[in-house]
Amino acid sequence: MLKKSMIRYLWLVAPVFLAGCNSDNNSDSDNDVPVEVILVSEFNNDADGWLAGFSDYPVADGETYELVSGIEEIPGEEGKSGYLLGGMNRSDDLFMFVKREVSGLVPNTRYRLTAQASFRSQAGEMCFGIGGSPGESVYMKIGASEIEPAQADYYMNIDIGNQSEGGADASQVGNVAIEGLSCEGGEFRSKQVAITAEIDFEIISSAQGKVWVLVGSDSGYEGLTHLYYESVAVTLTPVQ
Repeated sequence: MLKKSMIRYLWLVAPVFLAGCNSDNNSDSDNDVPVEVILVSEFNNDADGWLAGFSDYPVADGETYELVSGIEEIPGEEGKSGYLLGGMNRSDDLFMFVKREVSGLVPNTRYRLTAQASFRSQAGEMCFGIGGSPGESVYMKIGASEIEPAQADYYMNIDIGNQSEGGADASQVGNVAIEGLSCEGGEFRSKQVAITAEIDFEIISSAQGKVWVLVGSDSGYEGLTHLYYESVAVTLTPVQ
């Protein structure tokens, strides 16, 4: 079973099997063989190298947007924490995300991204909200890019698409609505979203053998959203 903060490299050279944690031992030689990299992070104790980001809002007006991030105890779950991202979507397009650099890839090589994210939401299904519902109008996205994802002036510096639409660097994989929750909020329950092999999301590693992966929420609901990320599992598989 993979444990927290484990990055596993599977060298595709028979009959030898090598595995290591947080290793960057790939060289630039012509004999390099692409490897599968698996990253599993849990956020019960720390951020495990993931960084928070926000976009599609005036940077100088962050206080008005009530932006919060960090490892916090999940409401109603004593002793259990998650990576909190929260904000008031006054722009009708607030993007909140976590990102992490993954290294150890063969440089300039095409990989297929699959990933799963588990998070806690308090948004019920079919609930009324300003501009859209607090559940179905907050869209989850997973993606990757060669450069570090970040806000550039107002928008993202990579193509994440817009709300329900994915982009070249991120796919829309669901929303934050949870079946059975009251529209009054207050209770947080778990949900999982995933980018699967069927989505066929591919990324080319940088010249240094790295990529950035991100998971985020793209909101069309003009209200306050708080999400607690519990875990993210990422696999980068070389495309043959």
